[in-house]
Amino acid sequence: NYLETELKRENTVLIMGDMNISPGDLDIGIGEENRKRWLRTGKCSFLPEEREWMERLMSWGLVDTFRHANPQTADRFSWFDYRSKGFDDNRGLRIDLLLASQPLAECCVETAPVWATFRR
Repeated sequence: NYLETELKRENTVLIMGDMNISPGDLDIGIGEENRKRWLRTGKCSFLPEEREWMERLMSWGLVDTFRHANPQTADRFSWFDYRSKGFDDNRGLRIDLLLASQPLAECCVETAPVWATFRR
């Protein structure tokens, strides 16, 4: 693992992009019936093995900048199914993430599901 072998937790690190993983239940906004169906069929961004992979990154010391600033927010998403007009109904998933090392996360002054502002 590159993080573990090449970097230190005190380094300034930002891993960002379309991870296609909803790290927590608050990041799933497609309704309970759809969530269960997606899990059954394996069409997912929140399978247990996907979340385990994400947890490995977090356990290294990365911070989900949006979730850190918005611990209870359950209605902000970065992906919407255009075929079912998910954007119109705010039905979506938060699968695009900005994961910052602790030193960088401490400089995060503003964040949204797909962007963040950092100041020293």
